[in-house]
Formats: sequence, C-alpha cells, structure tokens
Amino acid sequence: MVTDAPIKVMLVDDHPVVRRGLRVMLAPSEDITIVGEAEDGLDAIEKAKEYCPDVILLDIHMPKMSGLEALRELKSRYPTISIIMLTMYDDDAYVIEAVKSGAGGYLLKDASIELLLHTIRAVNSGGILIKASLMHEVFLNVSDVTSLAPAAKTADKVIHGNLTQRELDVIVLITEGKGNREIGTALCISEDTVKKHVQSIMAKLDVSDRTQAAVTAVRTGLVPFKASPK
Repeated sequence: MVTDAPIKVMLVDDHPVVRRGLRVMLAPSEDITIVGEAEDGLDAIEKAKEYCPDVILLDIHMPKMSGLEALRELKSRYPTISIIMLTMYDDDAYVIEAVKSGAGGYLLKDASIELLLHTIRAVNSGGILIKASLMHEVFLNVSDVTSLAPAAKTADKVIHGNLTQRELDVIVLITEGKGNREIGTALCISEDTVKKHVQSIMAKLDVSDRTQAAVTAVRTGLVPFKASPK
C-alpha cells in the first residue's frame, strides 16, 4: 500500500506519441502520477508553474527552446524540481552540460521501464542518476577544465573551512549519486537529518540543488576527483 503522496511528473517532448507512450508506461505505478505535459522548452517553463511537478522528464531537441536551455531556466526559476533528461542522444557533451546545468538524471529513450521508474524515484529522493561511465566523464571534464584555475584552491580552503565533517561526509556520498535514504544508511543517521545537512551544504556552496553541489565539490577540489580505471 502506498502511503506517501505520489511523485508528480511532467512530460516534456515535442512528439505526442512519445508523451502518450510515457503515460502508458508510467500509469500502472501507484507512486507516480502524470500531472501535465508540454511540447517544447518555452511551454515547459510555463506549465511548470501551473502543474508544480516534483520531476520533469525533458527531451533535448525541441522547437522554440531546446531542452538544455529549458533546463537552465527551469532550475533557475524552480530549483526544487528534479529534472531527468530523456533523449535519444548518447553524447558525452550533452551529459556533461546537462549535469553542470542541474539535471539529476540522464536517460536514453530506449531505457527499460524498470530503469525509468528507478530513475524517477531515485532523483525524486535526492539521488543523481547518471550512467557510471558518463558520470566519470562529467567529473573528468569538470576537473580538467577547472584544474588550471588559481582561484579553485582558494575557494577550496574557504568552502572546506565552512563545512562540518559530517557535511563533508554527506557531500562525498552526493557526488557518488547517493539519495537521502542511502546516505542516511551509510552514515547511520535519519533521512530527515540528511536533508538538513544537504540544505546546509547547498547554502554554504551557494547552489540551488544537489547536482550543482556535487559539481562544485569536484570543481573546487572539495571532493578529490578519482579517475576510474580504464
């Protein structure tokens, strides 16, 4: 029996058949409800205000305003909405840009319904769900691009001094894509306590969501980047 309120999802894609297919796939899930649809980026920005979704499934290539442009605008206006890019483009450059702009997930349209449901639930609970190899590319790109910036080490000292040890423990797990429940289990603290730590971290890092917190942590060297083995 589902006791919590269903996760409110909005579908954004310029193809009606895709939106219809997503509705059919998600309909049997009692903990997920489709609250609305939009056909392009501009429409998504307006509809987000109307429908107040928890999660948005957002295509990349659309008329009027692309998904990446819409992502940046949506995260600026509605930072608490979790956004999953759902696209046919398996392109590292898109993934990197999406995560840097605040996306909590990046899925291909041929993903299984099980993976789609898992991603919606995980991202709604605070996780960052990107294919491991692509998350590696995201952080590798962020690390490479910013490692030459002299300001990074100074920023690291300031940020490191502001975060408590527990917050440092939490941010490390955030960069690993863990959700609030998983972080709580790993650190033996309640989910509510995790949420308070996450809010404090975001305030101290001056970011609006946990994806940006993860990117900032890696960019400044707060969480050392570890290259994955070949």
